[in-house]
Amino acid sequence: MKQYLTLKPEQMPEDAHAFAQRISEEYHLAGMEVFLDDVKPRTLPLFSDEAGKQALLMQMKNICVARLHASYWAYPTAFLTGNRFAELVNRMGGEENVHAYYGDLTGDHMMKRWVQEYELAAALKADSYVFHLIDYAPIDGMWAFHMDKQAIRQAMAAMLQRFVNSLLEKKLLTADSPVIELENAGWGLEHGVQTAEDYAFVLEQIYDPFDRLRVGWEVNHLLHAVGKMPDGSVRFFLPEEELTEDMRRLEQEEGKDPRAFAHSWVRRNLLHPALRGKVAAVHLSDCKWKSEEYFRNGLLAEPWLSEIQTLETWDEKEEYGVKIVLGQYDSHEVLGDGALNGGDMAAILAQLEEENHGLMLLHELKNSVPVEPALQRQLVALRGEH
Repeated sequence: MKQYLTLKPEQMPEDAHAFAQRISEEYHLAGMEVFLDDVKPRTLPLFSDEAGKQALLMQMKNICVARLHASYWAYPTAFLTGNRFAELVNRMGGEENVHAYYGDLTGDHMMKRWVQEYELAAALKADSYVFHLIDYAPIDGMWAFHMDKQAIRQAMAAMLQRFVNSLLEKKLLTADSPVIELENAGWGLEHGVQTAEDYAFVLEQIYDPFDRLRVGWEVNHLLHAVGKMPDGSVRFFLPEEELTEDMRRLEQEEGKDPRAFAHSWVRRNLLHPALRGKVAAVHLSDCKWKSEEYFRNGLLAEPWLSEIQTLETWDEKEEYGVKIVLGQYDSHEVLGDGALNGGDMAAILAQLEEENHGLMLLHELKNSVPVEPALQRQLVALRGEH
């Protein structure tokens, strides 16, 4: 199984080239994953000519990049479905903020940027180009979800088909070009493609003649859903309407055993028979146990909602919401430091690799600075050592 490491600018020392080369060799990694918005702001074209593309290509090779993460999160309103533009403007605080975040008011720039990013991935011969299938607003916790999840999933399918069609028209998509890896949304503060059934729904609708669409399971995002009660039992911190029969059964059968609960929930999705042969990667990190349901249906609960509403500026509100997100949901802990402590993640990965040829393992420890000690500890935990 090839292994990779997510690398953010704040994690890279001054000599990024030497660091990337050393860490790849020392830990037997196949390369790094970078977020393309960190490489060049997403409101700009990725490159304007062949010389610009070649310069970026050398930059990526210099730090051993083998996986590229798309610079936008997919927002299935206005741009993706052609409606609810007023809601988008309200969420963003004005049309000028929409333009500043997306690059235009139509979504045309966003699609062109994605196509350029895939062109770079193909030139790099990258192993993967990653999309995050999520309904997302920049200020986390200020807005409840208004779109039905079915509509969001359908918007994701339409977005992906448009993207695939654009790549086919430019002859960028081939049997040997990078896989397009679809990363699952989190829970509570996000809506989108979250479960194995959601993935199956989207994938079955797409015309994908070269079979490039694949699943990328972000384990930390799956664990956003779960939390501990004061008595030590666990349950899904979600609205009742989001709970499936399988989720209710899991709460009844394993709700008194946190470790078993977390691993059963991860195993149930990663090894779902509907996705056998379609999983490209697992993005591995842990998530701390929550004791409070901070978000419900995308909206902050009290007292946090009242607190964020007292803040005056857009930036203050965004900083407040993001701090809760990164601290309690998208925490990206080292394996074993959260819900997956003492479990059998290695066994799950071994079975998944048997069912999915070429499975990749991405160590997504993007909140750890410095990152090397976190990587060391996660590799140890994965081997079952202490």
